[in-house]
Amino acid sequence: MKRLASLIMILLLLTGCAYKKPEPDKATFHTDRMFFELTESGEDAELEIARARELLFRIERGELNGERAQAALDARAEAYEKLNSDAAFAYVRYCLDVTNGENKQRYDALFVSLNMLGSLLVDAALLLSKEPSLADRYDAETVEQLRRQDALNDPAIEPLLKRERTLVGQYEALSESLTVEQNGRRWTGDMILSDPTLTDEEFEMLYESYMTLFNAEAGRIFLELVPVRNAIASALGFGSYAEYAYACYDRDYTPDDAAALSETVREMFAPLLSGMCGEFYAAAARLYGAVFEQGPTMERIREAIVALVPELAEPWDYMVKHQMYDFGSDPKRMPGCFTTYFASYGTPFLFGEWTNGFDAPQAVIHEFGHFAAYWLNAAALQNGVVLDLAEIDSQGLELMSVLLYNSVYGDLSDAAETTELFYALYTLLDGCLEDEFQRFAYGQKSLTLDALNDEYERLSAAYGLDTFGIDPRSWTQIPHTFQQPFYYVSYATSMTAALGLYLLCREDKDTAVRIYRSILMRPENTCFRQTLRSVGLADPFDAERLLETAKKLTALLQNRRNEGADETGNGR
Repeated sequence: MKRLASLIMILLLLTGCAYKKPEPDKATFHTDRMFFELTESGEDAELEIARARELLFRIERGELNGERAQAALDARAEAYEKLNSDAAFAYVRYCLDVTNGENKQRYDALFVSLNMLGSLLVDAALLLSKEPSLADRYDAETVEQLRRQDALNDPAIEPLLKRERTLVGQYEALSESLTVEQNGRRWTGDMILSDPTLTDEEFEMLYESYMTLFNAEAGRIFLELVPVRNAIASALGFGSYAEYAYACYDRDYTPDDAAALSETVREMFAPLLSGMCGEFYAAAARLYGAVFEQGPTMERIREAIVALVPELAEPWDYMVKHQMYDFGSDPKRMPGCFTTYFASYGTPFLFGEWTNGFDAPQAVIHEFGHFAAYWLNAAALQNGVVLDLAEIDSQGLELMSVLLYNSVYGDLSDAAETTELFYALYTLLDGCLEDEFQRFAYGQKSLTLDALNDEYERLSAAYGLDTFGIDPRSWTQIPHTFQQPFYYVSYATSMTAALGLYLLCREDKDTAVRIYRSILMRPENTCFRQTLRSVGLADPFDAERLLETAKKLTALLQNRRNEGADETGNGR
């Protein structure tokens, strides 16, 4: 009965508190339709909320109980799943064309409705869990999970959720539409960054104008978001918004644990990243201008990942055959990459960008790790997405694939590996930085935009990232900070495991792949730290084990330097 009680605490689209009905046969179900053939369910969210309220009322009054009540709850859960898929459709359609306001409005409305519907279904399930006739369907673990979920939502916070969603929508609109004018021409941020005809002086002028305006507008939105979110946490009885957010992500560590991790990461890994600067810039210079055309490169990516993990052939071929991905270049598309899941059709969907640059294959491999996890093991991911494990699905595959870069990058594989390792270390440090920054922001009694910019500048220096010219205003350009608060630390925790897999793969590929496969095919309701311990990977909160990883990486990087020096004759 665990699947009946399970909730997706944080959907990839952040639809909020969710409810999942048990359907074991759907674990291997994948639609035969093409993406463009998929449609919404036609379910009415407001009608389902009304039905759920009526169901809860009848259970509370004793008018409906036992298997009849459970069957009614399952029917509402079926509708919830369809509405959840509808939300995913609306979001993808919106990302394909950000000028279409109807899809955005549809998603925003479903965001709030799914929170409300999920809360009602959890309340009903908790009542039914007390009935002796249903004892075999609600074991102790399931009931405890329901109680944790119940603590995360309440009808009283619905106005706050609506206000939160409105503010997030304002940020999204700002990101899509903000422009600055120069010489009669309007410039978006992407246009400024990608136009090779701009002189240095023109670029600096446009960039400064854009960042000043964006920081002011996004900062205003964030300053309104913070008290709204703190009010949500307070209304639900949490001591801080950080505690509430960590509970929503169902983490098996606390904000205090993350603070300790941040200190350890700063000490051990900041010097490693700093020491790689010269190598990274040299590698990027070699890769700059290299063109990786989508068609042939996708074939080479398939060859590499299937050689590494043969089970990935089936989800890759399904993705390509059914066009469950989109790398379009329409200027109306939202920039960025993500993977979501259409539960009603049993299929993931990969939304991405293909730049023809060296980073395109890396981004696709990363997102395909998410796609494969959903395709191969939807039951585990639907029934409580543990973000820290989900990011190992992607980052683990991305880093292990480095060892087969020859088939993707050819003569540039060594340079591509250097950039990948640099990005891995940067991700580890940045994941901790962003979490520490948000703990600061949500922990202040009074907050100003200047204080936020100053703190981001201070933290960038503390983590050694100021070396790369990070603009202290750039925190406003990180969508997660607005859309998915306190998400970023999962990039850091999972990266420690991904780096462990990468190092092991260099020594014992078969063992590393076996461990990755066991994480990919993890059972339902699996905890992050418990999983790492069970497969022999280092717990990121164990400073001694993390030090071992840092030492191994230090030795590896030094060996690579020595080999490079020998090849050029500089080491002789």
